[in-house]
Amino acid sequence: MALSKKWASIISVIASSVFTFIIVFQIPLFRVACRNKSCESPLEVISSRLIGSEVLPSSVVKSLLYPGAIAKSLIGGSGLPSYHNLFEFYSFHELNRASFSTDIRHLEVFAGSCLCLLGALLSLFKPTRISFIATLLIYWGLTTEILLLDSAHALTNSVRVYHPTLFLASLSAFLSIRSDVRKIIRCCRSKPFSKTL
Repeated sequence: MALSKKWASIISVIASSVFTFIIVFQIPLFRVACRNKSCESPLEVISSRLIGSEVLPSSVVKSLLYPGAIAKSLIGGSGLPSYHNLFEFYSFHELNRASFSTDIRHLEVFAGSCLCLLGALLSLFKPTRISFIATLLIYWGLTTEILLLDSAHALTNSVRVYHPTLFLASLSAFLSIRSDVRKIIRCCRSKPFSKTL
């Protein structure tokens, strides 16, 4: 019993850290149209909506985007991006604020992205099921969009699912739930025992 709790705790901490890393550093999970540009991570989807609606100050949005911008710059081998020119780095300065058609079209992806950010922040203190529900919601939104849109529609080419990274995010979100991991460990430990009987 104590051993299963210990392993469940270790797996949960590692998995929640992986999920938070994926969200905060904006590892590409999908590609959807964000008005007149493409977004590849939950934080980009959230930021495009916040910039368009002007609900929060731009400094808050830049604070959300900056860790991912640093990661992209290091991977690309370029210098660190300027905090003040961060919207230009993401091409958010050219967003069409008058058009909300793509925002309405991607409601499930936007809701899942918001829950991903919430789950990643909560994982720093105590992992919850929110992260896993968020990834499932994103899966649902992207899949329905791909299936329901007509193949000749212009937006079908803009919707992509990066299965390896989105699966990794979903798996890490699931494994961060300590109670469920403990049940899996107990189940795996009880099967060999029952066979010996």
